Amino acid sequence: MNKKALNDIIQLTQECLVHFWQLDPEYAISHFDKNIVWIGSAQSQFIEGYENAVEDFRNIMNELKPCHLLRQEFVVVQNSGNACTVAGRYYTTTDDEVGYFFQVQQRCTFVWEFVDGVPKIKHCHISNPMGELKLAEGEKFVNALGEMSKKYWIYRMSTIQDKRRIVIKDNKDEFHFLLPSEIVYVNAVGRNSIIYTTSGTEIQSRNGITDFMDKAGESFSVVHRSFAVNNKYVSCIHPYEVIMVNGSRIPIPQKRYKLVREMLMNYCNI
Repeated sequence: MNKKALNDIIQLTQECLVHFWQLDPEYAISHFDKNIVWIGSAQSQFIEGYENAVEDFRNIMNELKPCHLLRQEFVVVQNSGNACTVAGRYYTTTDDEVGYFFQVQQRCTFVWEFVDGVPKIKHCHISNPMGELKLAEGEKFVNALGEMSKKYWIYRMSTIQDKRRIVIKDNKDEFHFLLPSEIVYVNAVGRNSIIYTTSGTEIQSRNGITDFMDKAGESFSVVHRSFAVNNKYVSCIHPYEVIMVNGSRIPIPQKRYKLVREMLMNYCNI
């Protein structure tokens, strides 16, 4: 497959997962091949064939809670022209309306093949890293708080209590006092910068990105000499850009991609 086709397949994989974790299995099912092999978290979930896979996929929805995906990373590990394999890792976090907090890393593998010109899923595997969570007896998907979730919850509580402000001087010599959590990312423009906030406003700052990072601390990462991102607002990373929760796409230099990827992923393992 050419580069555009591979990017389309990666986006299709991401969309299947987004729908799946929003309790809509039908989107992924619509792309199932008749000879699909589905592997899930449970010991029994090594399932061959369209009808069996569809039945199990739909049954899982009775156990899941709606989640949104964070820090998604996908790579093409095989490309044979008419077929390709996409591997990925990401974090699922329960939506606010669920009523309790749960976050865990998940891993996935999708094998795609064009059948009569249409991309079909020949193999799908979704599970969490071994030892992070355990299935309760009779469950098909993990729904218990793991150690990583506990650490993340402690971290989130600490950020709520953090009242530290970052002082930004704009091009009108006015001062803005912002919490780190109010800033999505920063874009350097010459010796100055633009601050993009969660409210959608853009602050034309007289401060450069180096000065900003001196004030911001460890919650931000420099992914490009002209961009610093708030780690917790990174939604997806893939060659060679970071996608923020507001949809902004931040470029990553090819030579820095591996370093940036590991830096952002390590941030999750608090």
